[in-house]
Amino acid sequence: MPFYDRKKETRLFNDFFNAEDFKLFILYGRRRVGKTFLLKHCIQNRKGIFFSGRQISSELLLDFFSQEVSAIMNITGIHFKHWEEAFDFVFSNSDRINYLILDEFQYMVEAAPEIPSVLQTLIDHKETNLKFVLCGSSISFMHGLLSYNNPLYGRKNNYLKLQPVKFPALREFLSVDFHSLLEFYSVFGGIPLYLEMIDPGKTLFENIQSLFLTVASPLKEEPLFLLSQELREPRVYLSILEAISFGYNRSGEIASKIGYTDSRKIQPYLDTLKTLDLIKKEVPITEKNPQRSRKGIYKIKDQLFAFWFRFIYPNLHFIDNEQLPKVMGDLEKNINQFSSFVFEEVSHDFLLKAFQLDKIGHYWNKDIEIDIMAQKDDKWVIGECKWRNKKIGYNEYSQLVQKGLQLPFPIEKHILISKSGFDKRLYDIESVILVEFSKEKDFVIVKE
Repeated sequence: MPFYDRKKETRLFNDFFNAEDFKLFILYGRRRVGKTFLLKHCIQNRKGIFFSGRQISSELLLDFFSQEVSAIMNITGIHFKHWEEAFDFVFSNSDRINYLILDEFQYMVEAAPEIPSVLQTLIDHKETNLKFVLCGSSISFMHGLLSYNNPLYGRKNNYLKLQPVKFPALREFLSVDFHSLLEFYSVFGGIPLYLEMIDPGKTLFENIQSLFLTVASPLKEEPLFLLSQELREPRVYLSILEAISFGYNRSGEIASKIGYTDSRKIQPYLDTLKTLDLIKKEVPITEKNPQRSRKGIYKIKDQLFAFWFRFIYPNLHFIDNEQLPKVMGDLEKNINQFSSFVFEEVSHDFLLKAFQLDKIGHYWNKDIEIDIMAQKDDKWVIGECKWRNKKIGYNEYSQLVQKGLQLPFPIEKHILISKSGFDKRLYDIESVILVEFSKEKDFVIVKE
């Protein structure tokens, strides 16, 4: 697989591996996001030990680790008796190797819980120039590794939570027009492995059918697998994610939908899903204390999860029974609206950078909803996004102005974003910024 994007991350790791003294780097992120691929790219032309944990016994892991060290060091007959001896040997040979990378570190600790304490002692007392990387896919475990109670707390020099690639980087993966790119992004998000599965010669629906809608499709049960790696009993979590995907966004609505009378009882589940980076809580951008706001709504943060829980999970029985017309009917009817929400998020990212805004988000109260609300210095702007095959008309602008008049502060500018152009009268309005999401050119500011 070619190496895409990740320029900043590559520079970070190159500086890390080029350091003269001992360094500890903790790298984590959800499965499939490209952690192992990034590390292997950055250690090209360097000598060291790259070892991946597996769900096997400590004794077997130690045997495999001994074999790996023996091969890299070109020393026959190495057979460590315990992990302290193994790591001490590697730390002592930093003049011969540059790095030690322990991938899927959570599996190693699961098999041998003493490993963090062993490493703590060596890091604190052993003279070495080793570049040491701990990498893991279990978000909850890796968060624990960074917590105060963990033996390795305070020993790291760097840590990074590797995120999915952003929309602008997708052109490195797919040679399609920008409208198609947005539609693919709406379904597959920014996970490199999923993007590699897409056949750009096929339509969005053809790709969905081959990757999700057959018994052997590789992504048919992908979220189920990923959740099973993190959660012992995923039943309630599945219900919560499905509820959110269908628009039940407030904690009370979610609780009621899944059969709870007290919304406080689902709060631990929501907190866990936030920790796993699968959902986010969003509040109106004007809230002064977002953490305590009672106006929060929950959204699925991972794009493939959002698509899967909206269109695949509720239809698994149809897929298993090969009743695809029912599934495709749901997709054809609702995928455009689903993509429109993603278009809003991508538009926010563009505006934030293009206009150097201080912050950007949504606004809502009991009477109005605004797609875009942003602040720069002490000035506010509001806007609307339209993902449709029709120009934004003068009426949409008038409605936006009326919404602005209901806000408790003046609005400096009005932003309109469209995939299909604008009514020509809008070009003559001084306070309007027009941004077209062009098929050929991406986002283009056509009037500022």
